[in-house]
Amino acid sequence: MQISGVDFFIGLAAGSVLGAVLTLAVGRVRHWLGHSEIYRLRTENQQMKRRLAEKDRHIRRMLSETERLAEKLGRNRDQGPGARGQV
Repeated sequence: MQISGVDFFIGLAAGSVLGAVLTLAVGRVRHWLGHSEIYRLRTENQQMKRRLAEKDRHIRRMLSETERLAEKLGRNRDQGPGARGQV
């Protein structure tokens, strides 16, 4: 059985068209599945949890810095201006 050149090119063209159509179809299905409402809400929830954790870390840092400054001011105030040179 011999395959003529015309048959080969018809098969090649048909295979190329079929491959392109299947590629587009798979892309569409993945697009629909990837952008579903559940996926969007899950992604948004993860982003909000991450942002909340970042804000919590920032608040803890600011609170510890404020406490440190308050302690430092309290020590300076307890010593007073004239108490520094006294023993």
